[in-house]
Amino acid sequence: SQVIFNHCAIFIRTSVSNLLFSKALTISAAGRAQTSTGQVVNMMSNDTTQLQRFLQFVGFTLVAPIQIIIALVLIYGQVGNATWVGVGFMFCLIPINGVVFSSVSKQRRKVLKYSDARVKMVNEVLAGIRIIKFYAWEKPFGKELNRLRDKELKALTNLAYTSAIGFSLIMLSAPIINPILVFLVYINTESVTLDAATAFTTIALFNIMRFPFAFLPMGFLQYVQSKIALKRLSRYLELSELTEYVMPNSPPSMGSNSDDGAALTIEGDDKKSDFAIVLDGASFSWVDPDATPVETKPQKPKRMSRKERRASMKKAALEKQKEEDTKAGGMSSHPSNASLNRAESLASLGVSIRTIDSEEENTREARIALRNIACSI
Repeated sequence: SQVIFNHCAIFIRTSVSNLLFSKALTISAAGRAQTSTGQVVNMMSNDTTQLQRFLQFVGFTLVAPIQIIIALVLIYGQVGNATWVGVGFMFCLIPINGVVFSSVSKQRRKVLKYSDARVKMVNEVLAGIRIIKFYAWEKPFGKELNRLRDKELKALTNLAYTSAIGFSLIMLSAPIINPILVFLVYINTESVTLDAATAFTTIALFNIMRFPFAFLPMGFLQYVQSKIALKRLSRYLELSELTEYVMPNSPPSMGSNSDDGAALTIEGDDKKSDFAIVLDGASFSWVDPDATPVETKPQKPKRMSRKERRASMKKAALEKQKEEDTKAGGMSSHPSNASLNRAESLASLGVSIRTIDSEEENTREARIALRNIACSI
């Protein structure tokens, strides 16, 4: 039977570890904000192991009461009513066991709390080790880690002392104290002489009770610790997860004051389809980051000839005159003095332009003549 319980314990631990791993991959951002990496690592290593230990002690915990009852019945056949003294002594140990179980539960919660904080701190240090090295923060972070580790060790020490006092001294000493009390009551009440056969038989039966008395409190201890582990695991597994995909359950709404019949339905929309998005006749383009960019030379502005400059200046002057005449808005059908003055100024401008062009041509002809004279000499 113990082999079966061991197989079940290993199977449960593996299944819970896989469940935690799947939860860590699908947990949402809101759920991740309620937990930490150190807590997840601690659950993967400690809480799953605690479940395995409890299942390994289930067999001993279930068999121990039966063994104790059978041993008490046989002891009653040897010493009679004096057996009830031993039973009463064991019932007196129940309140003490309750206090011990409560203390162990509190110490176990402290150990898990400090362990989560330490593992979280170690993960943060390893993730930012480069920054810590750059700024020479090794000593401050080392002191903080040692402080968290000291708290965890202190909680572990208190847990060990509580377990030793509560279970080792009290529960293991019960099979030794019980025979003494039973023999004292048997001699004084029955008024008989305690012979060797009765004494050794009773002591042997009490020694048989030593083994179930040792494993029974250990089973209760594992039960208390596994109960705490199950609460932590269920709290983490109940956190919100990411939505795999969104399927429309109702037609789209166009607003509170609009007609739902005006909502558009995508052509070919099939709720039973295996595809969430289908692209038909689509084209895509992207930029290769490794490609060498092509350098383009800036183009120089094109130089205008004399005729083009003269034409552009005349065109600009005419457009400006046209805009000013349009603003006048037909105030008078006859040309005003201002318009005559503008015409005269434009005419003088054209004369000056022609004079400049003629001077440039004369200068050019003079340069050609001088060049010919120099060549003839």
